[in-house]
Amino acid sequence: MEKLEPELKTLSLTGRLCYLFMCIEKYLTICYPEREWILVAKRCWQWTNVYWNEGCDIYSVVVPEYLFEFDDYEKTNTLVFDGELSQKDYLDLTNLFAGLTMGNSEDEINQVLMLPIEFNNECECSDFDDADIPTLKILYKMQHFLSLHNISFPSVNNVQNMTADQKNGWGNLIDSEYLSIIIQP
Repeated sequence: MEKLEPELKTLSLTGRLCYLFMCIEKYLTICYPEREWILVAKRCWQWTNVYWNEGCDIYSVVVPEYLFEFDDYEKTNTLVFDGELSQKDYLDLTNLFAGLTMGNSEDEINQVLMLPIEFNNECECSDFDDADIPTLKILYKMQHFLSLHNISFPSVNNVQNMTADQKNGWGNLIDSEYLSIIIQP
């Protein structure tokens, strides 16, 4: 499978993040079709509606490495999520990942779900020029995971309007849930 470099280079950081979420959804639904990924999808697509630091916090609860850092809800909620994780979401997510991962950083699913955190870290306190190449590399990592499972890359067409000329390369806040193949089947 060929990298989509020319098409990805024109996207804003928000457009690239949306494309990353499109790839993650495709990976999850094809590799683990028996699982219900709606809670993960909702956390992904909330990110683009708010400022990035808040979006990253909302999303981070679906990363197994963070979710399973401690053995119980109380410690996890207090020490990892600053009291922002509901017990229901904790139980739903731990059940979702049961049998797939216990948060080991070497587990492929954890590596895939950690990519948006890495993406955020590359963008934090940065401008488009500094984040340009590192964010493309993260998209190529995601494409690698898709290739390992012979999963075709999602079309860039749905995010082509999110161009790097918007808000100094960051792109606009957007309700991007319409891009989801999980929320909008």
